[in-house]
Amino acid sequence: MARKVIKRAAVTKPATKAASKANVKKVSKPVPMSARSVALAGVGAGARAIERVQGNAMKVYGTIAKQAQALRNMTTEAADALAAKTGMFVREGKKLQGKTAAAAQSQVEATAKEVKAFAKKSQKAIKQNMTKTVDETIASAKEGVTRLEHVFETRVARTLNTFGVPSAQNVRELQTRMAELQKALNQLNRRAVRA
Repeated sequence: MARKVIKRAAVTKPATKAASKANVKKVSKPVPMSARSVALAGVGAGARAIERVQGNAMKVYGTIAKQAQALRNMTTEAADALAAKTGMFVREGKKLQGKTAAAAQSQVEATAKEVKAFAKKSQKAIKQNMTKTVDETIASAKEGVTRLEHVFETRVARTLNTFGVPSAQNVRELQTRMAELQKALNQLNRRAVRA
């Protein structure tokens, strides 16, 4: 069984208290974990538990085998008596191995169920967060477009005004004024026809 060596990063002493606080802020950020990495970690923990149990069982079995070899080197009479005991030890070792493997398997299944439940909860939370983020982004984009339209309209009106072209507001005011004048003219015409 290969062991992993974990190297620790060298910690440098910050020059100021502000640098120290900045380092603390960087360290205190939580590391996001996906549901898949949590599931893989659970399965990995279960697999390591099975490996440990099997390793322990193999050690017991190896010890029993070594004792049996030493007993075989003794006299035949003693070797026959010990051979019976060795058989018993082997059977007990196999029983122990079977029990530990079953216990490890049940632990793996329980861990897998917990990981699956956690993954469901995480998936629901992620979906809600994504929906909220998308809605906020859409609202922000709409607001940005509205601002951009206003800036564009303002600049176009200013440019047209520079060239002497009336703005939309000026045209509307002129249309309103013309309507009022048309109304007044119609009234004067009616009076003139009556008289």
